[in-house]
Amino acid sequence: MLGSSHFYAFATVLLWSSAYVFTKIALGHFSAAGLGFLRSAIAAAVLAAVMALKKSPLPRAADLPWFILSGATGLALYLLAFNKGSALLNPTTSCLVISTAPIITALIARRFFGEALTAAGWGAMLSAFAGVALLMLGEGSVTFSHGLFWMLLAAVLISLYNIIQRKLTAVHDSLIITAYSFLAATFLLAWSAPEAAEEWRAASAGYAAVVVFLGVFPSALAYLLWARALAIASGTSTVANYMYLTPFLALLLEYLVLAETPGAGTLIGGAVILASLAVFNLKGRRMHGRH
Repeated sequence: MLGSSHFYAFATVLLWSSAYVFTKIALGHFSAAGLGFLRSAIAAAVLAAVMALKKSPLPRAADLPWFILSGATGLALYLLAFNKGSALLNPTTSCLVISTAPIITALIARRFFGEALTAAGWGAMLSAFAGVALLMLGEGSVTFSHGLFWMLLAAVLISLYNIIQRKLTAVHDSLIITAYSFLAATFLLAWSAPEAAEEWRAASAGYAAVVVFLGVFPSALAYLLWARALAIASGTSTVANYMYLTPFLALLLEYLVLAETPGAGTLIGGAVILASLAVFNLKGRRMHGRH
């Protein structure tokens, strides 16, 4: 169904999958903080223009702290951690680690929304994190381990963002939520604006185009679709589980765009993670709790 949460979630992960490869490319010139600021600022500008055309209302003052928290967890801090991790990992590995976010989201949602977990769900959680351990053992370098740390932190942050969205979507539409979250993130990352401006001036047309792409498609459009998916979903984890599809798309793009393939450690650990997420998606939750 075109208007279902499943459609919006799938469209989002298609766009987010492209971010893994193109972030890796952009980090060939831009710093993690500079790229995060530019990506947020471009997305905020696009969404502000859309809000102006639609004459969207201003949010309630009481909700401003929630927008700041949303922009901090899902965007400002997330992009810093994501970019730092992306600089040290290949796109497929980055994507596999971020794919643990549905499990982390489910743990948080269990506390706040009563989205109960089955025994299979708990087992899948342990298995998924064992897969992350296999990634680390398979590659074995200090640099790789540092990259895993940053990417796991990014997964926790995006999971917190998913939960905060459930609070905001009860009051605001997805455009307002996404726009003000990106605006908050831009202000929170403004300390890196001078560095970002210098990097932008020195960037080639190709690098500039990649940053604009990241700001418009995996950022403004994807987060708008994601907020809509969370708004109409029956449960937070139902939507978040679509994230487990992204490794397949990231792997394909890594091969097509970068002409690279991940190592055996990534493939083995990734297989464990994806199998765990499949079990979690099918048998991991009981949806009859409080909402």
